[in-house]
Amino acid sequence: MADRVARERKLVALMLNDLGTDLGEPEMMRMEEEVRALDDEELDRTLAARLDLPYPVDDEVMDRTLAHVDEPERSSEQDFTGAPDLSHEARPEEREG
Repeated sequence: MADRVARERKLVALMLNDLGTDLGEPEMMRMEEEVRALDDEELDRTLAARLDLPYPVDDEVMDRTLAHVDEPERSSEQDFTGAPDLSHEARPEEREG
């Protein structure tokens, strides 16, 4: 079966499909913390319910189904900030003035 981190990401992706991907940073962080707080059985049970699969789920069936869950694109950085990427902006000393 997919590792714990992958299952957590897929559950968050399913939740985002319901709530929309324009959540702010505090809401996103709270959602991720809540998913991480689930024990393994509760995580699998929740995923099975969300994917309309009977519980307990065969590992191969779960893996095949999770492979079809699209995760939202995240920044290349580890932490989600929700802030726009301004790395292309010139620094003050680089601006003409």
